[in-house]
Amino acid sequence: MVEGGLRGLIDRTAERRAADRRAANPSGADRSGADPSGADRSGADHDGNPCRCELCAAPIPADHRHLLEPAVREPRCACRPCALLFEHPPAEGDRYRLVPDRRWYLPDFVLDDATWASLDIPVQMAFACHDSAEGRTVIRYPGPAGAVEAAVEPAAWAAVEAANPVLRRLAPDVEALLVDRTRDARDHWLVPIDDCFALVAVLRSHWKGLAGGQDVWNEVGAFFTELRRRAKPMPVGMSKGVPR
Repeated sequence: MVEGGLRGLIDRTAERRAADRRAANPSGADRSGADPSGADRSGADHDGNPCRCELCAAPIPADHRHLLEPAVREPRCACRPCALLFEHPPAEGDRYRLVPDRRWYLPDFVLDDATWASLDIPVQMAFACHDSAEGRTVIRYPGPAGAVEAAVEPAAWAAVEAANPVLRRLAPDVEALLVDRTRDARDHWLVPIDDCFALVAVLRSHWKGLAGGQDVWNEVGAFFTELRRRAKPMPVGMSKGVPR
């Protein structure tokens, strides 16, 4: 049920866009006769199956927490009681880690065009997360076949970390820096790792042909619009590593 759970953020974006369409079309006419968002507000996935906790199998709503299993780098849908079991800092031997639900927009993040070019990432989106098992930061980018690890030189990434103390705030394995430089964007976010998986799912679900097609880029734009709505701007003191 992993994919079904990750669709929560995607479905909420679809619902907002559907609401805009309904406002513009008060008659509510839809050629298919179905909910134009494609989402089931009862907490079911797109196949009509109820979302369930992957630890205890209890039914859960579409908007739920995730636990990351670092050994396989996969999120698991969790009910509230199971999520609370892992709310403490991870201990040695813990199989799961609770994915945070905080989202920060980083208006003061330092990453100019020259530094970005030095990272040699072939697309204009990427996410970086500290992998505790490997003891290093891993940078990946979304593609039509899934997430791809970028071969970034350690010295180039070290320069980014030195310029941005906020990266020390990332919780290992479960939080990421998300970079969006598509079109004219120069946006940086601190997000739960499952948001990054959701972005990967957007590309995998909507990519067509060699260049992706207009639909996929519309969906990517909607993803970041929804993320901006949900995220809070990080205060300057926090982004510079100054306690507040």
